[in-house]
Amino acid sequence: MRLEILILGLLLEGNLYGYEIKKILVERLSGYADIKFGSIYYALQKGIDNGWVKCVGTERKEQSPERYVYQIQPEGKKYYKKLLKRYFDKTKIHFDVDIILMFLNSLDPESKEAFISDRKELLKNQIAEIKGKIDAEAKKKEKKNAQIYTYIENHLKAELNWIRSLE
Repeated sequence: MRLEILILGLLLEGNLYGYEIKKILVERLSGYADIKFGSIYYALQKGIDNGWVKCVGTERKEQSPERYVYQIQPEGKKYYKKLLKRYFDKTKIHFDVDIILMFLNSLDPESKEAFISDRKELLKNQIAEIKGKIDAEAKKKEKKNAQIYTYIENHLKAELNWIRSLE
């Protein structure tokens, strides 16, 4: 469901080819989501089969193979809204690490301390990285990524504050 939301959301921004979708997802979510290239094409094919997405043409640059250009259809827009509602209504935990953290007390004190220290350092680095993306985004005319970046930044900061409370 998440990948369908991502792909349909990107296609709402404009027609794209498969590799372009992957490139945008890596740019926007690098380090925060692991999306396999093949799963994008599987989701696009599912979208075509269900009438949510349509192949509207091809592109070819020099010696590279032909690329199919995809466009969201009216049924895809309806399904996208339905998916968003379902996701917001049912999804309670947003990052996988949230699930792992509930088992922190099962570690011995030394391992728990090492985990907290390592996690704190990782979070600091991720916050610095996302701040760089936010700064770069602020300089762009179109700020397509600003919301997701500030969401991630706030989530990371909240986790860092919580991790610090465990010390």
